[in-house]
Amino acid sequence: MLAARLLVVMDDEHARGLLVAVLRSDGYPVDAAATRAEALSLIDRHAYALVLSSLRMPQLDGPALAQVLEARWPLEMPALVFVTQPAFAPDLARFLMESAAPLLQWPARPADISRIVARSLAPTPA
Repeated sequence: MLAARLLVVMDDEHARGLLVAVLRSDGYPVDAAATRAEALSLIDRHAYALVLSSLRMPQLDGPALAQVLEARWPLEMPALVFVTQPAFAPDLARFLMESAAPLLQWPARPADISRIVARSLAPTPA
């Protein structure tokens, strides 16, 4: 069985590199984007089971990315995990509650990254 394809969207090079390294070591095929243009290009070319993204990025914050993914895959939107610093802007609190996407507090340990991804990809009981 093929592992689910993942996308990491992070403008921070160090964080993006660490996430990609951990996920690849867990056996996932992973693509990475540092900018809005890169992310949109990858989303247009590939289907993803899960997208890990910075909650705050220039030109592509969490709500904007969720809209792009929902428009691209209205019936089977990929799972989302947002990566954020412990203190995030309160203006995103409502979006996070409505999206029900898990938050990965940064900096994160490799075990925490692996755990949240595995949990996000697990089938939900019917």
